[in-house]
Amino acid sequence: MSTPPPGRPAALLPLVRLAAAGLLGRRRSLGVVLLAAAPILVAAIIAIGGGLGDAASLASDVFSTITLGLVIPLAALVFGTAALGTAIEDGTIVYLLVKPVPRRTVVLAAMLVATAATSVLAVATTLLSGLLLVGLTAPGFLAGTALAALLASLLYVVVFVSLSLFTGRALLVGLGYVLLWEGLVTTLLAGTRILSIREYAMATMLALTGTAGSGGAQASVELPVALALSLGAVVASFLVGAWRLGRFEVGEAG
Repeated sequence: MSTPPPGRPAALLPLVRLAAAGLLGRRRSLGVVLLAAAPILVAAIIAIGGGLGDAASLASDVFSTITLGLVIPLAALVFGTAALGTAIEDGTIVYLLVKPVPRRTVVLAAMLVATAATSVLAVATTLLSGLLLVGLTAPGFLAGTALAALLASLLYVVVFVSLSLFTGRALLVGLGYVLLWEGLVTTLLAGTRILSIREYAMATMLALTGTAGSGGAQASVELPVALALSLGAVVASFLVGAWRLGRFEVGEAG
């Protein structure tokens, strides 16, 4: 039996394993786990305190402001920029670039691993904080927020992985996007929300939980538009990242 040449799907699994070992074995992972505990802690305090308002509304606020507004983008920023960025900084990317493996496969592996790491934390903290506030009485709400968390994890990661291939300051640039663009600009200028990953996830959450348009909750981006732009962001980020790595010179590493 002949061995499949590099570049076929068989080449993806070793790259995924390598990326996972390099990404999850770092100290920064512990910091992200501690960050992911924040919504759970807030939900526990609210649940113990009680009498602060409607449980579903409180759960939605915790998800939108803390989980989606802080935890998911920062976790994706850490994992996404480290998936390939760390290898570029320490020069170990050379060992991948000299192998006969399509560079698009290297980018895909990094995105898969970083998305999986971010998604696990995002969904876990979303479900646990939601359970503390609404219990098992609102399975639709829990499922909707979990799916929105998955979407946000994917979008943030692919953007940040691609960003890390263009600049050694990807962590700083990504932080500026999260805090300044999504935290400030889109809050003040409604017209800019169509370019916000957070708004895509919010539109998904509101639609899936059936809360869009009720209780003052309004989606800034229509769901079909949000999903179309989300797909475009994923495809564009992958293609741009693969293009950039395809033109990456070995001498640029280290």
